[in-house]
Amino acid sequence: MNRLRTACVLLPLALLLAGCATPAKRIQQNQELFDTFPVAAQARIRGGQTDLGFTPDMVRIALGEPQRKTLRRAADGETEIWLYLDSVRRYDRQRVDVDGLSVSGPGGLRSLGGSAWINVEQSREFVRVRVEFQNGVATAIEEPVAAKKPK
Repeated sequence: MNRLRTACVLLPLALLLAGCATPAKRIQQNQELFDTFPVAAQARIRGGQTDLGFTPDMVRIALGEPQRKTLRRAADGETEIWLYLDSVRRYDRQRVDVDGLSVSGPGGLRSLGGSAWINVEQSREFVRVRVEFQNGVATAIEEPVAAKKPK
């Protein structure tokens, strides 16, 4: 019984930690491959960044496994697209109408109506980084640009 309880606690924890791997951890796991990359590419990968001309292995070590992969076929050839996703959650307070709520109590059965306020969770998924590969190299990278502060 204790083994089952321990497994139920450790398994989700291990999965959570595996999903949070850093570039340093991925480099350590792929050290031989990483050592074959050019020095400039190694520096970018250490910082969790990608660049045009990177191979899928370079991007995978820099950013991890993509959450989605798609394949686009066009007249000029096939493009493999890797999507790295993130999500934003927020809670909104919304008013809802409550009609016909029946309450049974010491005074008998009563019907209530009116409104109530509830918290509604809203989650929105967005593309954090998009990398396109043609012929085994990154040919396009889309990532957000930091907003410039007004002077």
